[in-house]
Amino acid sequence: MQRIVLLILVLISFESGFAQQENPSKDTLINWNNEIIYHVMPRSFYDSNGDLHGDLNGFVQKLDYLKELGVTTILFTPLYESGFYHNYFPTDYYAIDQEYGTKDDYINFVKAVHAKGLKFLMDMETQYAQGEHIWFADSYKNPSSEYSDFIYYSDSLNVYPEQIFMESKSPLFDFKTWPNDISHHIVILNLNKPRVKQWMVDFYSYWVDPNNDGNFDDGVDGFRIDHIMDDLDYKGLFTNMYQDFWKPIFKACKDFNPKIFILGEQSNWADSGDNMVNASGADAAFNFGLKFALSSEAKESDMYKSTDAIKGVQIDPNVVHKAVQESMKRFHDSTYHVTFIENHDTARYATLVNENDGQKRLGAVLNLLLPGLPSIYYGQELGVTGKIHEWGSDVNHLPLREAFPWTSDYNDNGTAVFYKNTGEWWDISFWQTDAIKQLALSSQKTDTNSLWNHYRQLISIRKKNDAFRFGDYTPILTDNPNVLAFTRAYEGEMFAVITNVTSKSITVSGFDLKPWHSEPVYGNFQLNDSNQLQLPAHGFLVLKHQ
Repeated sequence: MQRIVLLILVLISFESGFAQQENPSKDTLINWNNEIIYHVMPRSFYDSNGDLHGDLNGFVQKLDYLKELGVTTILFTPLYESGFYHNYFPTDYYAIDQEYGTKDDYINFVKAVHAKGLKFLMDMETQYAQGEHIWFADSYKNPSSEYSDFIYYSDSLNVYPEQIFMESKSPLFDFKTWPNDISHHIVILNLNKPRVKQWMVDFYSYWVDPNNDGNFDDGVDGFRIDHIMDDLDYKGLFTNMYQDFWKPIFKACKDFNPKIFILGEQSNWADSGDNMVNASGADAAFNFGLKFALSSEAKESDMYKSTDAIKGVQIDPNVVHKAVQESMKRFHDSTYHVTFIENHDTARYATLVNENDGQKRLGAVLNLLLPGLPSIYYGQELGVTGKIHEWGSDVNHLPLREAFPWTSDYNDNGTAVFYKNTGEWWDISFWQTDAIKQLALSSQKTDTNSLWNHYRQLISIRKKNDAFRFGDYTPILTDNPNVLAFTRAYEGEMFAVITNVTSKSITVSGFDLKPWHSEPVYGNFQLNDSNQLQLPAHGFLVLKHQ
């Protein structure tokens, strides 16, 4: 009944202009700078039933791993039913993909996440539907269909649905999907229709409290909105969407649960995302500007397109400082920028740095100790590799989404190699290389100097010291182009982070060690005969002020 009343109010808001949300009391809010996101494609994480597909029950079995690593929030790629292995573009929004489990499995998963003191963010891309969805299947060439309002048709006979990437009145475009090159259409919903807007409010609100009992132990803690735009696909058909489409949805969710967190993935990665956050009522945007700054000298194509040779990464400290300072100006007062060095759409950082161990470690330092809400993409903490290829279907990105290597043997129980022996992507997999022996979690957990233990140490430093979560940011040693260094200060405590962004050992002149504790917080360094700081190639040092 509560949701029905809400929907009536939302419909009224569409007609009369949307009222601004009252500020919830401070005790209902979460400071998301305390969180560390773990971004996962669940199909690739852990298989509980032997079908090689990661699933919800398998993920529950591995929640203690996330606790051990130190992350606090889980972000999945979509779970809903779809003909695509990545589950974007649904055939049924409400249904859970059967390879992930049942709706009961989903509810049990969310409750288990909350019982562990963790949070869960659900990934959504609800601007589109797959051709098999009932809304399109029933309304195509059938103007009298009860679902005609849900699909945008550019003609009165429902012959020309608006399609992603396609011009109006184009023939239906076939997308080849892995593994069997089955053709699917992707059509755009009619997001201008009040009926569709009402459906969306109801749909998002459902996941906030699935059984509508006011207890959120079975509900999401927030959403990631994929491909969020104010003018969808720049077609001029759906404009002012932040205010007219997304804001009512986000407000409805927060009216149910004021703690709901909205993270928007801006479609234009050059966009800082602050306009989207301010106009839509979202809470956060991905910091693509900083991601690119931390990948300087690697071409953009290295990050989200196929390339034959990746030239490596050379960080420009001034570019990083500028990106951080701009982000801190744009995001503050309970809005957030999410820092990351890889995700499901970009080349793995280990691949960008040509598997250089020092650079992988330096990337972790900056991912976790720079200002922002950090996100770690599953397997990043192990240094797994992968880049986009051009195979002519949606399998192009599969090398970025490979099975998490719990052990070095892909035949071991639980390993989610759903793509095993299905094509060239398997033949070039990191599972087929000798590197798997060092990548596997089973190896890294027993090695105190492993990349995995490095991530655990950095996460612990961040969680124990408020300065790294809430502190100011001040660049230091800016006259040295080989050094990226900064201080983080908060409520009387100050830390310095000094890093060598080069592939050679350097002496850091001009830095006075006297005001700092003699015992460093963390790092790899030496002092020369003149008591000057020396950092090895891609070395780093974290110091606390006395």
